[in-house]
Amino acid sequence: MKTTFFKHRGRFDFSPHRFEIGNLFIQNRALESNLFLVKLYKLQEAEYPAFYQFHLEHFLSSHPGEEETFLTNVREIVTNRIKHFKRLDPFGGKYASGLEHTRMLEIFLNYLKSIDRWHNQMPIEAVLSEKDKLISQLEKKIAQQEALIAAYTKYEAGEKIVISKGNLPAFIDLVHQLQELTLPNENKLLRSQAQSPWYKMIARYFMHGDKEISIDTARNYFPAQKEDKPAKFIQISEKDKRFIILPVEKD
Repeated sequence: MKTTFFKHRGRFDFSPHRFEIGNLFIQNRALESNLFLVKLYKLQEAEYPAFYQFHLEHFLSSHPGEEETFLTNVREIVTNRIKHFKRLDPFGGKYASGLEHTRMLEIFLNYLKSIDRWHNQMPIEAVLSEKDKLISQLEKKIAQQEALIAAYTKYEAGEKIVISKGNLPAFIDLVHQLQELTLPNENKLLRSQAQSPWYKMIARYFMHGDKEISIDTARNYFPAQKEDKPAKFIQISEKDKRFIILPVEKD
């Protein structure tokens, strides 16, 4: 008995699944290859993967573990039909529709190639070419990543600045003061639209005694909105405010 690869519409089934093949009255399974393609021509390109998977799942339900067999069969159907259309007389009445169907079939064939894990129908040269292309793409990405790493590490310090143990709040109070300093022309000495550069700088380049400063800890000293402090905001006590930054008085 000939193997049936695709899910056929039931006879007199007035509510078939939209991917099922065949028609309401005639159930000629010997022509299923033609019926499969007729259905394909009616679909949008975006529906091709779902259409293929629908029939694959049906086939695997009765032929478990034979996904490669299914893929090979579908590829042969599509390839043979493309060859048929390309042999049509350019002056014949079916040539125009054949061109459109060929376009659709070639798109579908590219999808089949993209999911082919076996490559058993591809010449070894084509397989190697695909592998070389992939290797080239990966090498390019690696080179880009290495360039980014080099640029990132260019300004990395060999060690972190150590804040005397117990004096992290005093240091951060100085950073707060730096944000408020103004020049004689009333412009800010230092400006940033957000607080993240400050706490990220502290977490990245400073240590508290012999311990790292987590970015979460540093962030809690720098609320995004000074008027709307979060629950974890760390308020610097007056006793920890050990220094005052003052401008130089000039005559």
